[in-house]
Amino acid sequence: MPGPVPDSWPCLIGTELNAAVRIISRERPDIRIARVLPPGEPPSPPPQDQVCVIIYNNVGPLPNTLVVVPPAPYIG
Repeated sequence: MPGPVPDSWPCLIGTELNAAVRIISRERPDIRIARVLPPGEPPSPPPQDQVCVIIYNNVGPLPNTLVVVPPAPYIG
C-alpha cells in the first residue's frame, strides 16, 4: 500500500455504518474482521493472529440506519 497506512478513522464519525466498513476495507484490505459494537461496550480480545477494526455505532437520524459514533474506528 502506498503512503501511510491508517490505524484509525476519525473522519468516519457520523458516517453510515455500511459505508464506513466499505471505506475501511478499501483502505486496509488486510483487515478481515470488523467488530461493530454499541456505544460504551468494551471489545473482547481479537482472535489470535487476526487484525480487526473496532467500530462503535448507534441508531442514525433516518429510520433503519446505523451511524459510526465516538470513539473513532480503530485497529484493536
